[in-house]
Amino acid sequence: MRNLKYLFAVIGAFSMTLTSCDVIEGPFTEDIVVGECLGKCKKILLEDYTGHMCGNCPKAAEKAAELKRIYGDQLVPIAVHAGFFAEPSGSYFTSDFRTIAGEEWDSHFGISTAGNPNGMVSRVGYPESNHILQYSQWAQKIEERLQTKPEAYIELDVNYNTTTRSLQISSKTEILQSISAPLSLNIVLTESGIIAYQKDYEADPEKISDYKHNHMVRKSLTGTWGTDLGQTNYTSGDLINNTFRVNLEEEWNTKNMSVVAFLSNTNTYEVIQAEEIHITE
Repeated sequence: MRNLKYLFAVIGAFSMTLTSCDVIEGPFTEDIVVGECLGKCKKILLEDYTGHMCGNCPKAAEKAAELKRIYGDQLVPIAVHAGFFAEPSGSYFTSDFRTIAGEEWDSHFGISTAGNPNGMVSRVGYPESNHILQYSQWAQKIEERLQTKPEAYIELDVNYNTTTRSLQISSKTEILQSISAPLSLNIVLTESGIIAYQKDYEADPEKISDYKHNHMVRKSLTGTWGTDLGQTNYTSGDLINNTFRVNLEEEWNTKNMSVVAFLSNTNTYEVIQAEEIHITE
């Protein structure tokens, strides 16, 4: 079914802090529809490591957009501006889109050191050094991950005050399979439609003044490695509720912003579930 979905999508292409925590014991009814994201299905985090001085990075961004069209809400892409290529440079590339979390992820996983454009699919393969993937490898890894049964489900709700620019995020993490490992919940803010310079080796001139940057990580609300959910053994049906609050920067366009949540195995860094919600309708 998914392969057919992929084929149709490809054909179409040719012709998007404060924390509180409560744990509620299960069991609860599991609602999983395999093959279509109609219930509590697997969702994949795609991290595209990029920078405005990386002339090959627009091709990776195009691939991320293509995969998003194919997999819809089962794929959660984020663009991490980090490393040498993301540093401000000269009189054109003056913006600094780096974040503390993004820089530390890039350093820890060795992404830009391996050369951009590169990325990770749910951080699978670390630390065996096969976690760094070229954009041409993303589709296959995403497809592989979507064949696995979801271990958890994340539900997000947002409440945004346009006057004070304060944002409250409520998350509910439901465990769908027993997990014997500590878990961390990561909450980041992303923004699309950011117009700024970007180098593109396939463009003429190479310096694009009105390039549209999408899915850009603006801030992590949970530090670099997320907030610990407080247990080392989880049972199917467990519920963990969290609340996060933050005031948004004036230059951020909330109409183009999303909250991205991803749940990680703290020991391996592997992302076992992801979710995204727009801040405004």
